[in-house]
Amino acid sequence: MDTLIALFSLLLLLLLQNASILGQLDSSNIGGSGMGSGLTPPATQSTTPPLRLQPSTPSITHFVNDSFIIFCQTVQKDIDTKWRDPRGQTRENTKGRVHIEKKTTGPLALVFEHISLEDRGNWTCEVNGKRNGNRNVNVEREFLASFELLVNQKISFGKTEQVQSVREGRDALVNCFVEGMPAPEVSWLYNGEYINTVNSSKHNRLSNGLYIRNVSQADAGEYTCRAMRITSTFSDADQITILLRIQHKPHWFFNETLPVQYAYVGGAVNLSCDAMGEPPPSFTWLHNGKGIVGFNHRIFVADYGATLQLQVKNATQFGDYKCKVANPLGMLERVIKLRPGAKPWGPTRFQLKKLFTDGFELDIQRPHMTNVSDEMQIYGYRVAYMSDTEFKFSAGNWSYAKQRDFSFHRGMRFYIPYLETNTTYLMRAASRNLAGLSDWSAVKVFTTATGCSWNPSLFSIYAIILALIWT
Repeated sequence: MDTLIALFSLLLLLLLQNASILGQLDSSNIGGSGMGSGLTPPATQSTTPPLRLQPSTPSITHFVNDSFIIFCQTVQKDIDTKWRDPRGQTRENTKGRVHIEKKTTGPLALVFEHISLEDRGNWTCEVNGKRNGNRNVNVEREFLASFELLVNQKISFGKTEQVQSVREGRDALVNCFVEGMPAPEVSWLYNGEYINTVNSSKHNRLSNGLYIRNVSQADAGEYTCRAMRITSTFSDADQITILLRIQHKPHWFFNETLPVQYAYVGGAVNLSCDAMGEPPPSFTWLHNGKGIVGFNHRIFVADYGATLQLQVKNATQFGDYKCKVANPLGMLERVIKLRPGAKPWGPTRFQLKKLFTDGFELDIQRPHMTNVSDEMQIYGYRVAYMSDTEFKFSAGNWSYAKQRDFSFHRGMRFYIPYLETNTTYLMRAASRNLAGLSDWSAVKVFTTATGCSWNPSLFSIYAIILALIWT
């Protein structure tokens, strides 16, 4: 038994010695002077990339029409590079909206003078595997560096018209062409109030506008097309207001025009014809069924009315005047009979009654006309006035004067307000009846007060009260 144990110990000692010798041999082959016959490990490869973009980012965001430049840098300065666009086409042009720029020594630049939506996508810089001067490079594959260009478009409204018209009684579309990338959310307002387009039987929001069913005159007004968007990087909003007109045939809108009017030879008269229509109607005047000729008339036309002004020189100008109103949807006619009337007499009294710092109260008295019908009696006055400065500036032309009309009724005051303090005014007055104006009165000159107003009636009352107190 002891003999077996001794043999086993000797064997174990021999094994340990052999292992120590092998370990020393391996160490001398790997870390020594390299003269041994052992294996050497492979060299460590460099982790520096052959290309680098500046700025270095996987994606870049810009708005349409922004300017932008990015550089492609190489580890070895003499390596040839090129840029490819999102469609895989090589960019070689050195001029234009998108072009490349290359200096003798330096990175290859990609220049966007004005970014467009079509520039979206991945742009790639490549190493060709050739050195400048056509010297071979031991490169087995092309090296790449790329970035994604994200393009946002500011909100705009393209060719949206700010005045639109639709036909009455039909369904209509208020056009609003919203442009933007990313696409914004659109909402609508009518005369400043929000329009609920969800489950509405009247309005429906479409991609190109607001759909309105069975439009009427009540739908005319201002529609606001509002666009808004919120993203992780920005938020913005914009809007456009559209005036919607409802197309309809003409209709009268001022019903106070008298069917019979009066004038006198030597006077003037205005005949009015007021009607609305969309499109705005045309106005035509006829006298006794014929066109009006000569130099004794003028026609003033607006969108919704026409006034015929006549200077009555002789009795042939009396008669029937027809106003014709028409647009593509319909036509109206109205006849005004112009009859001879009595010329009114001028005021019998025209003087100052009360003085204020900013106005005058006038004392005007009318005459009672004889041998005329009651309807030809005077029913009011017209007062024309201008400051002395305005009178001098206009060289005495009363057509530049301000005017104020007065009609008779119980307790009527003939008051001219809104005048300048301590200012001299020239005034004249004329009587009015159904046939027109009388001759103008003589011009009177009044000056507004500088302080407290003067009232002769109140002064008399104050004097009586003082007299009673002293007695």
